[in-house]
Amino acid sequence: MKYQNACRLVLTAVAVFCLGEGAAQDLSTFEIMDNNAMGLSVAPFAKRGECLVDIDRDGWADIYILKYNGEGYSRLYHNQNGKFTDISNQTPFAAIENRAGVRTFNGVFADYDNDGDRDFAFGTNENIYLLRNDNNVFTDVGQQMGFVGKKPGGFIVEWHYSIIGWADYDLDGDLDCAVFQMNNPNLYLFRNDGDHFTDVAAQVGLNGTKLSIDSFINPITWNDWDMDGDPDLAGRKDFYANENGIFREVTAEIGLAEVAWTNHKDFFDYDNDGDLDYVNITGNTNEGENQLWENRDNHFYNVSVESGFSLVRDRFRGVAPGDFDNDGDQDVFVQLNIDASMDVLLVNDETEPGVRAFSNVAEFIGLTKMGDRIGGGFFDYDNDGFLDIYIPSAEFNHILYHNTAANNANWIGFRLEGARSNRDAVGSFVTLYQGGKKQMRYFKAGSDYLRQDNPFVHFGIGFATSIDSVVIRWPLGAKQTLTGLEIKKYHNIKEPEGTAVSKPDGRLGAPELFELAQNYPNPFNPSTTISFSLQRESRVRLTIYDVAGKEIQTLFDEVAGKGSQTMHWNGCDAAGNPQPAGVYFYRLQSEDGRRVRKMLLVR
Repeated sequence: MKYQNACRLVLTAVAVFCLGEGAAQDLSTFEIMDNNAMGLSVAPFAKRGECLVDIDRDGWADIYILKYNGEGYSRLYHNQNGKFTDISNQTPFAAIENRAGVRTFNGVFADYDNDGDRDFAFGTNENIYLLRNDNNVFTDVGQQMGFVGKKPGGFIVEWHYSIIGWADYDLDGDLDCAVFQMNNPNLYLFRNDGDHFTDVAAQVGLNGTKLSIDSFINPITWNDWDMDGDPDLAGRKDFYANENGIFREVTAEIGLAEVAWTNHKDFFDYDNDGDLDYVNITGNTNEGENQLWENRDNHFYNVSVESGFSLVRDRFRGVAPGDFDNDGDQDVFVQLNIDASMDVLLVNDETEPGVRAFSNVAEFIGLTKMGDRIGGGFFDYDNDGFLDIYIPSAEFNHILYHNTAANNANWIGFRLEGARSNRDAVGSFVTLYQGGKKQMRYFKAGSDYLRQDNPFVHFGIGFATSIDSVVIRWPLGAKQTLTGLEIKKYHNIKEPEGTAVSKPDGRLGAPELFELAQNYPNPFNPSTTISFSLQRESRVRLTIYDVAGKEIQTLFDEVAGKGSQTMHWNGCDAAGNPQPAGVYFYRLQSEDGRRVRKMLLVR
């Protein structure tokens, strides 16, 4: 704390902070951009959140702002070389929302059909919508795809919908969508079956849980905090681990039984130790309820006091981690609303090896806008490698803070594209190694309630002039190592489709041979073939499950040699009883990891 207070004094005078290694690095500053000059037209309605996302994969981050209430409709601004154009007329927003009685609550972009552009799901107080994106023209396909909700039973006056986010919960290579509905004790989990969506929340253990009952609107997020490769769900106070496609509450088990009731949250590696820590913002004025929890071997500990993570007030409306000053540590932006106070930007500093402290530097670096604003996050709209901030505002229409890059620190970024995994590469872990240190990012679609931000993977590296390597763990488990990468550049990285991992200089790396192939034929009747390959001799278990997670039959459970293996399933359980038509999952477990795919049995 003594060091933290000293840093605050230095910031007041010259806006620098001290690094743990004894060096000093200037803080980067922000300037407020003119909305008209940026092409951000007037959007006259109450706003409540944003999506900062590259809708067409052209390498520039676009802006969506959500109409919360009143007349008007949401807006979509396409980014062209750092300037924006309103393309809302290429969406059905006006037809759906332009009535005073319609309120929109949350939306998330993701490429559900793996065709290369990002589609959009959002919820209102009346319905949920799925908009397919075809060359930036959006068409509502919710009804035909089975992406529909129902009014809950009983006498209720509110049943609005809110999109939680997209994730490949069943690890089959496409993105599924979770939806919250007010006054409904059940969530929706729309499993993506290619040509339609199926609500499987009941089969995977999500109905009637604390997630759906206690969450109110949508403080539920996807995140793989245990880093086992499948996405988990975090609610207001409750945490559910994904175990082979079935969800189990683990709140007390992972040390979060005392977490404060939350409005906004995120998981990020604040201490660069290679796992995901947890930040929790309540919006209440009670001391100690805005918290930072450190992950130590998948058990969380409250480190708010020792880290100086202290926020005591209300009306917080967003929390977004990001390395705005490119020093190699992720900072935390905390956004206020309808308030004559400035937002909060907590700079993260390693004061000495293993010891960290946060200090609020917002007033020193130009975050000066106050008044009506809600939802906000980081993104790099001009591709200069420094994270900017966007906040929607009813009072100012838009607040775009441009990061001036004043400290000229170095950086590197990545735009990921899945091939075998989902096209958006949602669920990827990216780890950067440089000078004996490491940083890690987890890529997701839907950051928190009211925001989807930072659509590219971004790392600051301070004064370093090179990096050692970057390791990408793709969503379906393949690992790719990249070396010799140029800094101060965004690299477009596509997941290797074959068994070999390409390095940027064109040479082949070590083969990635732990694979589980799609069964053939699929759909099938009466039998199908399942193939897998191993990179070394290993104990292997290949098991069939139904959609409720019940084990149907174990096809293989013994030591297998390196290379390819082929198994057959005849559509029966272990006792030889034919199984009904429907979706089944098959899981391969070995010493090198786990793979899961789904298949369709027809009768």
